[in-house]
Amino acid sequence: MSGMKITKAFLPLGLTLAVVVSVTLSAMIWTNPAQYERNRQRSSNTPTTELNTRPQKDVYLPTQVLYSNELGNQELLNNRKVNLTTEIRESLAKWDLGRVQKIQVNSQADYMHYLNMKSSILMSYAAPINVKMFNKVFGSSLNRNNAEISRIMIPLNDSKHLYLLNDKNQEVYQVRVRDRNVKELRKILKENLFRINVKMQWLNKEAVPYVTNSVTVPSYSYLVNQQSTDYFTTRLLNKGESTNVSAKKNKDNTIYSDGASRQLTVYNKRGTALYEDYSALQSTFTFSQALSASYSAVKSIGIPMENLRYYGYNDARSTVTYRSFVEGFPIFNQSNYGAARIQMLSQGVRRYNFSLYSLQVPVPTDRKAVSLPSTQSVMNQLTAAGYNKSKISTVQLGYQWVTSTSSDKVVNLTPTWYVYYNGSWKTYTQLLKQQQ
Repeated sequence: MSGMKITKAFLPLGLTLAVVVSVTLSAMIWTNPAQYERNRQRSSNTPTTELNTRPQKDVYLPTQVLYSNELGNQELLNNRKVNLTTEIRESLAKWDLGRVQKIQVNSQADYMHYLNMKSSILMSYAAPINVKMFNKVFGSSLNRNNAEISRIMIPLNDSKHLYLLNDKNQEVYQVRVRDRNVKELRKILKENLFRINVKMQWLNKEAVPYVTNSVTVPSYSYLVNQQSTDYFTTRLLNKGESTNVSAKKNKDNTIYSDGASRQLTVYNKRGTALYEDYSALQSTFTFSQALSASYSAVKSIGIPMENLRYYGYNDARSTVTYRSFVEGFPIFNQSNYGAARIQMLSQGVRRYNFSLYSLQVPVPTDRKAVSLPSTQSVMNQLTAAGYNKSKISTVQLGYQWVTSTSSDKVVNLTPTWYVYYNGSWKTYTQLLKQQQ
């Protein structure tokens, strides 16, 4: 009897504690859902789950944020605690956007006026999207669905407009704003941000934020996950069905096939895979369809999407490329093409190249931050070494993915300058060594 009394006495206390814990957890989720989601992902025994998929509107967010102050001084901005582009998107989504009007632009200098506008936020894409995708990302309903854009310019002192820009043809679209509040944006700009002094300039046919001084960028180390081949064959070849999958081992790869129209080639040494499907019904795609279909393809592969962003589109090859991003900068050397490359060819052929490796969680590292030269210094070194400036399409601060010498479960991410020269990405130091 005494045991029962003790149990009854503790029941209210236990229930109270349970309620307190539940309320506390709920409050944590409500106040910081992104942190909760990351923690759920990190505690999962199977890193690639539905938690790792990201909505299309996140994968197609701009990749770069630049702020011009009242004097016209420009800074490349990044927030290491929260996603800066997501913050700005949530603020813009509350605005009432109306009529779109194309503005006459007569020269590169005229176009550059918009890129360098004082008191403004410039959000840039690594590759163009169109207004239809802009509407999906920002929850708007603008017309001119097929107009391509590569930047969004938000003037902070003009209450009636924002601008959609396209570098390719120096096109400017003025968007009428009926109801807006820039207080949230100004508050975001005052956060503890990582700031790099830049100046927008033309590099051949590309507008590039030239880093004006040497800059110190942190290095990182991450645990990596290699998803099992069974996982991908189940998703891509079995499709949840009880089909037989054959395997053929070769010198540097293994080819898995469903015996009909689909096969998966795994290159374990390189940590990459190629999926080919010859049974697809649709053979031609509009730009809008290519953007949406490639996102669905990446989702069907099942690679983690937490750090994934749209990075490129090649119309001639019907190819969409995605890269992983860390701290606002793209990762290179994860594979030759990034995290995933989706190719949708005629006659219904699909080819998906993707990396078997994905980042899991950052780990403590004693690796020091790296001091990098200014953009102009990089350009001067390359031209002095004999490189043709006209063949340099663009330069990009990015992270080099290198497997740690101490553990194959850890990857080191080292910041450096990447140069797109004569059709391929290389670090500026690789290019300089080649000329020695």
